[in-house]
Amino acid sequence: MHLQIILGSIREGRRSAAVAQWAFEQASRRTAPTVELIDLKTWALPMFALAKFPSEGDYADPLQRRWAETVARADGYVFVTPEYNHGYTSALKNALDYLYAEWNRKPASFVSFGNAEGARGIEQLRLVCVELEMAPLPTAVHLRDVTGKSQDGRFAADAKEVQRFDVMLDEWIWWASALAKARAG
Repeated sequence: MHLQIILGSIREGRRSAAVAQWAFEQASRRTAPTVELIDLKTWALPMFALAKFPSEGDYADPLQRRWAETVARADGYVFVTPEYNHGYTSALKNALDYLYAEWNRKPASFVSFGNAEGARGIEQLRLVCVELEMAPLPTAVHLRDVTGKSQDGRFAADAKEVQRFDVMLDEWIWWASALAKARAG
């Protein structure tokens, strides 16, 4: 199994980079799944304006094809995003909207923070995941006081947050395994 942790913020000075690194390190402690950290800031996906709907497939744009190849190699995702204005980031929405089939029938979990510990952003993100035919999982990691727990570019979760991440990852592994078998037919 291969897990992609997708860092959904591209903002300068973002705290979510430290949170995503923490999530990557937590997941990497296990022998399975393999883990990859995807930073949307390194992708520089322009606002989606291509002529064809992603659901039609047949991607003509080279960047879109590269993004599709990257996303397709995962068995599922953990989205790390701050909550912005009662939602998740526009960069993450744009990255999701670039593709369609590559997201299908894979589990999605969430790590978030901000107002209401990111719960409202995750609530909206789950709806988009459903539309992209992902399986958004109920267990999420809602982080409290990310600013206070961050120092020198590192995030230090408390014991409860680490435990919650482990529960979320166990759930992700179960679903990723089940859905991989189902996708294989």
